[in-house]
Amino acid sequence: MDSNQLPAIFPTGRVDQQPHGSEQELTIPVDQGFFHVAKTELTPRELQLLELFAPHTTHHAEKEHLWYQILFEGAPVPATPALRVIQVKLKIQPGFLKKEWLAEIDDMFLRLVDRFFIQDDLLLLIEEKGDTNYPVEEIFGLFQALDTDFDIYTQVFVGAFHGDPTSLAANFQEEQKIFTGELATRNRQKDFPFTSTAINYFIGEPVKASPMMNGLYQDWFSDSEMIDILRALWQSQGNVSSAAKELFLHRNTVLYRIDKFQEATRLDLKNMNDLVFCHLLIEIFADK
Repeated sequence: MDSNQLPAIFPTGRVDQQPHGSEQELTIPVDQGFFHVAKTELTPRELQLLELFAPHTTHHAEKEHLWYQILFEGAPVPATPALRVIQVKLKIQPGFLKKEWLAEIDDMFLRLVDRFFIQDDLLLLIEEKGDTNYPVEEIFGLFQALDTDFDIYTQVFVGAFHGDPTSLAANFQEEQKIFTGELATRNRQKDFPFTSTAINYFIGEPVKASPMMNGLYQDWFSDSEMIDILRALWQSQGNVSSAAKELFLHRNTVLYRIDKFQEATRLDLKNMNDLVFCHLLIEIFADK
């Protein structure tokens, strides 16, 4: 939900990064954090309607976690290695084996410092940096396997490691804002690595609003097969042979399509600036 809409309708409310207000307030997730409004400011009908958008509140026991208090209540951070926060959004089925699912996560993440829900459908994993951290792509693969085993659907944001303990809460709140904002526009996407998600979040809206950029995308990428080729070329860091292998195409076929694209656009995909520019256009406009 757009964070500007609710304050315009309910001007006595506020938007911040706290997932819980007071007992007298209704809290609703928005794309820039959480909107809080006093229940006494709402008519019975407004309250009933807004409660449809409000998540179930976190149990009091979750708020007793040290890292909940650090991230949301300003508690001091103990001496610790660099940390990252992994945010897991869940869509569950009746009969979900939550206890067993959490036990699997505990077994997988050997450097896990803490875990807790801030909403019934949003889990935070606090992981310290060490030799046994999984690469980002492996984390996505692990959750995909758990989705299959437990018949659930998760969307996972893997944050960056942050070494400065004094800025940990502020960094997390910004990452939470990024994840929430990208979920609102990419609700079918499952995997949210920090780097590409942050790029989309910070530059996506200005690019989307540009008629020129939209026009370039329409001119250059009317052929969906070329989009697949450029995505594979990006993933293989410009290596044509690796891209062809990923696409199950002959290398000469890929080279031919690249040559035709470069002839039409006057770009040079061996130039990383040109490849990055194409990647950004595809990430922002494709499948929208």
